[in-house]
Amino acid sequence: MSKGIDGEPICEMDTEDGFTEVQFVFRAYLMPFTYLFGIIANTINVIIFSHKKMRNQLVNWFFLILSISDIFVLFSSFFVFSLPVYAEYSGNAESLRISAVLIVYFYPIAQTSLTMSVYLTILVSTHRYLGVCHPFLIRRISNRSVVRGVIIFAIVFAISFNIPRWSELTYMPCSHKDTKKETLVVIPTEFMIGPWYTLIYRNAAYTIVMFFLPFAVLIMLNVRIVNTLRMSNRLRRQMTIQQTACKSSRFPGIKPSETGILEKKKLSIKSGTLIVPERRDHGVTIMLVAMTCEFLLFNLLAFANNMLELTGATSGNSRIETFLVEISSLLVNINGASTIVVYMIFGSKYRAIFLKWIAGSKFTRLAVQAGAPSFFSLGPNETTQLITNASTYDRTRGRR
Repeated sequence: MSKGIDGEPICEMDTEDGFTEVQFVFRAYLMPFTYLFGIIANTINVIIFSHKKMRNQLVNWFFLILSISDIFVLFSSFFVFSLPVYAEYSGNAESLRISAVLIVYFYPIAQTSLTMSVYLTILVSTHRYLGVCHPFLIRRISNRSVVRGVIIFAIVFAISFNIPRWSELTYMPCSHKDTKKETLVVIPTEFMIGPWYTLIYRNAAYTIVMFFLPFAVLIMLNVRIVNTLRMSNRLRRQMTIQQTACKSSRFPGIKPSETGILEKKKLSIKSGTLIVPERRDHGVTIMLVAMTCEFLLFNLLAFANNMLELTGATSGNSRIETFLVEISSLLVNINGASTIVVYMIFGSKYRAIFLKWIAGSKFTRLAVQAGAPSFFSLGPNETTQLITNASTYDRTRGRR
């Protein structure tokens, strides 16, 4: 250990202390594209969910804040994972110094944002579960004030739970063993490596709050949602068949006693003994189920890595452990970046507003002026008018 200019002790850093080849590939090439795509995609999500037609549906408030949270996750993860690799590759002491400082400050922000995203996903699943399985209850308790309060509670919980993260890392002066250049390196604090803190917070509390509880709640809620949707679809098919039978009761093959079945089912639905979710909410519900399945899939490896770390199963092979950690980190970031794909596939209202926003954007107008096909500038009303005119023309030509 040598002394710095100000008399403080500094460490000596060797070339072998840097990032491995696997870490370099993931953090320098794969993750930055995920960050860039995710930040752009979630910015679009914020614009779409901020639209007045989307804000009218309270469940979209959760999606709006979730998109903002994912932006913070992706933005801060860049400074935690990718920037240190670029700084080390540059070999510039000042870049390494800036990178070390940014890691210390963005690491707790990344952890807080990730916790917020997880619990917003739980809250939106709970809201949809009540909407599908207990529609009368959700109409009584769900309003703007309640939803706003629940979101604020999730934000406060995420910040409070991650307060200790601000004391986990620090930076200290360090010199390179060969070049003798002085810079800063990030090291864990004594508070972080303390046995009680590691056992109670980093192992027990973190595993329960970030893995066991979210996985259990999301699986339970979505199983109930899927079962209710299947039951409602079955009932609708039965009602359609019975309604057809009622209309055809004047024919000899239909029993008159069957005509009252449909009315009984309608009465039971109105009285609350039989609940069938409204079809207009099915799109939002299916979109949420798809998003939850994506969340569980992309976070499963991180869950497994946490269990392996607790049991020490991979402690003997650092290469396998590093590879699994890098893949799980990439998958977690892909989960936050790819929600726009789920929204576009399953959210018809989201897709309609998105296309209308794209059609009215300045970029589209410039593209049309530059000679791009004119259908890029068509709004929904114009498209409908073209179809109507074409049909009229065909009918007129047919009469000729």
